[in-house]
Amino acid sequence: MTDDRSGSDDGRLTRRGALALGGATLLAGCGALSNPLKPGPVKLDGAAVARIAEGDAPAVAHPLPVDVADAHVADSRERAHAMLAAAPLPLTAEDLPNGAMRREITDHAEHAREHLAEAVRASSTRERLSLLAHARGPARAVEAAWAAIGDELTAADVRSERGSVREDIRRFRDGWEYVGEDPVRAVVVHALVEQWVREADRLLNRSRPGEDSSPVTPITVGERASEVEQARAALADARHVGERFTASLSDARSLEATFSDAGDSLAGTIDSRMEGKPTEHAELPDLVDGGGDLEGTVAGTALRELHGELPYEGEFVPETELPGTVLWQVETLAQIGAFETLRDRIAADEHRTVESAEAVEELRRAAVTAVEDALAESADEWLARTELATLAGLFDYAARNLDRQTDDDPVELEWVVEDIGLYLQIEVIAGAVPEAVDETLAALDAE
Repeated sequence: MTDDRSGSDDGRLTRRGALALGGATLLAGCGALSNPLKPGPVKLDGAAVARIAEGDAPAVAHPLPVDVADAHVADSRERAHAMLAAAPLPLTAEDLPNGAMRREITDHAEHAREHLAEAVRASSTRERLSLLAHARGPARAVEAAWAAIGDELTAADVRSERGSVREDIRRFRDGWEYVGEDPVRAVVVHALVEQWVREADRLLNRSRPGEDSSPVTPITVGERASEVEQARAALADARHVGERFTASLSDARSLEATFSDAGDSLAGTIDSRMEGKPTEHAELPDLVDGGGDLEGTVAGTALRELHGELPYEGEFVPETELPGTVLWQVETLAQIGAFETLRDRIAADEHRTVESAEAVEELRRAAVTAVEDALAESADEWLARTELATLAGLFDYAARNLDRQTDDDPVELEWVVEDIGLYLQIEVIAGAVPEAVDETLAALDAE
């Protein structure tokens, strides 16, 4: 899970879960004939739920164990501002009679300014670099579209720029080697550098159906130039962090075999932990002994979502190099541990129902505490942050969804069970992070 990367860095806002710390079960009561023997749907105070979701979340930044030069950050910011200044914003009808083009350019400028403002507020250098790279994309769209309107830039010019950046990526990859001293610090840095390079490559090779037959306008020139600029920014960040990391080493050695052996070891651990798990397409009642009627409950929803993310054979494995695979294995081990924890909790009838906003608040508080405790208790902070930063970002994700789905009226639990349930997923995944970190340290021979 990452700033990409999600954004995050990285990453992955796909967990939609179910939340509960204990109790009995809840019935969804949807799509069936009324049964007088069953209770009616659980209703929550919508305004209170939204307010609770907006509470303080744990502040956990994605790891960046390299000192980034202030000048590098400033150069990226100044380039974005300079590109925005290339057009006479705000555009008037006299500047550009075509209203549709004016609106497109204005939208790009607004998006760039939003990212620049977010970069000022960013709590970490890694987040700030990501936001500045995203600002440079739409800023370049403004500059390039305006230049195309003035016949100062063509689609052929942009294609040439794209080819130049693509060649820069090739040269960078050819010269990149897995070196380091501390294997933990090295695996985090190498994974991040290669993530940024992969992002740059993806931007340059983005498929646009019908592009060859579509008319070329200043707006399309700007959009294509935007992709090239954001790729250029990502590559520049990768190069800078890589160079700063290499320069910090006093006794550099090759760690390729270390990363490869760690990946193999962790793959074996994952395979072992997956033995005896329910089959890939198992239904909810088959996921846990003594689970009872879990359909429509917070705990049941969470268990189903956690089961769906288990690494069954043939399931999604990220397209990444050795260091990135190791970090993905940290996340995967935490996922497996989370499923086991919740399954055992349900089997022991140690989960509670959610019947009030106060119960939601308690569940959210448990999730916050779990993230904070996992960071404090993990044997290595950098490895722990690779997963915990993503989990911390999910609090905002849940808050946005709950804000959209609630108002001053009562809301039925079934409409918000997945978003409330995300707190339970956060709690049990965070609780499994310290053990996942221990397994990874052992595999890297870095205990």
